[in-house]
Amino acid sequence: MVSPLELAIKFLDDFGFFNVVLPFIFVFAVVFAILEKTMILGKEGTGDSAKPRASINAMVSFSVALFVVAATIIVSAIRESLPMVVLVLIVIISFMMLAGSFMGSGEFSFKENKFWRIFLTVLMFVSVILIFMSVIKTDSGVSWLKYSYDYVTSNWATGPVVSGIVFLVIIVASIYFIVWPVKKEGEP
Repeated sequence: MVSPLELAIKFLDDFGFFNVVLPFIFVFAVVFAILEKTMILGKEGTGDSAKPRASINAMVSFSVALFVVAATIIVSAIRESLPMVVLVLIVIISFMMLAGSFMGSGEFSFKENKFWRIFLTVLMFVSVILIFMSVIKTDSGVSWLKYSYDYVTSNWATGPVVSGIVFLVIIVASIYFIVWPVKKEGEP
């Protein structure tokens, strides 16, 4: 027997709530928050009392959200990827709860352990990229993740893959040596 809550969810899905309303609200809220935080479109007032132009930010956010809702490919990518992104977030929170159980009392933080902070940040970044690559499809209907994996496995020993990996390693090593602080003698 179908519960009333399942029927309500089915009704909302048939009504277009998950394909139109929720993506619209989500995109509007994210774009509006970014515009309010960055004040790209200007501000009202001067000095410390300056506030973002909320009316202009709202109009731009509204327009962007309508454009996104009109693009069904983007809406389907948002609908498929956000639950997986939340799953990654739940995994990270679960890891933090387990790691926190080994810590002493007090607030849990990765400030003291730079390795884990960087490692988890990179892991989350890669996870989100892989999630979106698995959701966005080529014209033939194959996900970009599958397409990339098939390309790498079929051309593993050829020039483009090897040179791409070497180039990526050089870039990462260059960033590491340029950005990483050098300790001077006598510094802890």
